[in-house]
Amino acid sequence: MLFVVHATDKKDAMTTRAKFYRAHRIHLDKAEDHAVGVVTAGTLVADDGQTPAGSVFVVEAQNRAAVDAFVRSDPYHVNGVWERVQIHVYNKKRGTPMA
Repeated sequence: MLFVVHATDKKDAMTTRAKFYRAHRIHLDKAEDHAVGVVTAGTLVADDGQTPAGSVFVVEAQNRAAVDAFVRSDPYHVNGVWERVQIHVYNKKRGTPMA
């Protein structure tokens, strides 16, 4: 099952985001340890096209509980970078077929 994770940063989180960037990337690379597969992930940016404003992932997991646990253990969540996180089931209708 696919899920979209949409996380928005706190306004003052830039320093903390930078500090935990590497740990966040490692967490994504080890998603399978949480029974989650990362289909795509990236940084949401402000209108200037450069300033980080949040994160978005499309992940595959057997259930919502696995995604919740994966997100709760993300260094950005643990260290207070994200102000709000929304998780939704995603019913893919168009795009490149997934392997």
